[in-house]
Amino acid sequence: MSEPKPAPRKISLPFSLFGLAAAIGIALWAGNHYMRNDASLFYGLAAGLSFGAAFAFGQQIKHHFVPPRARKSSWKVDAAGLSPAKLAAQAARRIDVEFDELEIRTTVRGVRREGIAWNDLSDITIRISEGALPQPQWIIAGRVGDDVKGVLVPNDAEGLDALTEAFKARLPGFSDDRTYQSVIAAMSALEGSFAIWKRPTA
Repeated sequence: MSEPKPAPRKISLPFSLFGLAAAIGIALWAGNHYMRNDASLFYGLAAGLSFGAAFAFGQQIKHHFVPPRARKSSWKVDAAGLSPAKLAAQAARRIDVEFDELEIRTTVRGVRREGIAWNDLSDITIRISEGALPQPQWIIAGRVGDDVKGVLVPNDAEGLDALTEAFKARLPGFSDDRTYQSVIAAMSALEGSFAIWKRPTA
């Protein structure tokens, strides 16, 4: 399981102001020499690095007065910011999950996609898919003979909340605090795979 990343250190406001002033001063000095010395590579690099440092210090100062928004750790992906075209495409390929006493299965527009029997289920992992909008996906799997079988459930799938409640009732150890903390860590991540549950060995 991935270790949580430590929070970045916050630079004090006086130091940020001093750094901004120094970076702007060096950038102006280097830019002036750059123009006077036939586009010297050294002064050009110094000016570029100084402007970059000035931008970084400016961001630090901005964050002192306007703190950056924290990333939501909701179990569901917020689709409010998606364009109508993306929402339509998402709906067309939307994967739902349902279950009964025998199996868990996914469907696309009401048509069965894949399934796994409760008795075969032995492992649950959350994987964060790559893309502009990182999407957690639940990998619900188990070994059937020599093959690995399972279902892939997007975190915004209809029916996932009911399924997780069924996990708590039917899977030994799933309702433990350790499992809950693993799910929260996965939902707060931007990438990676997180082991959520594994069936205890007999």
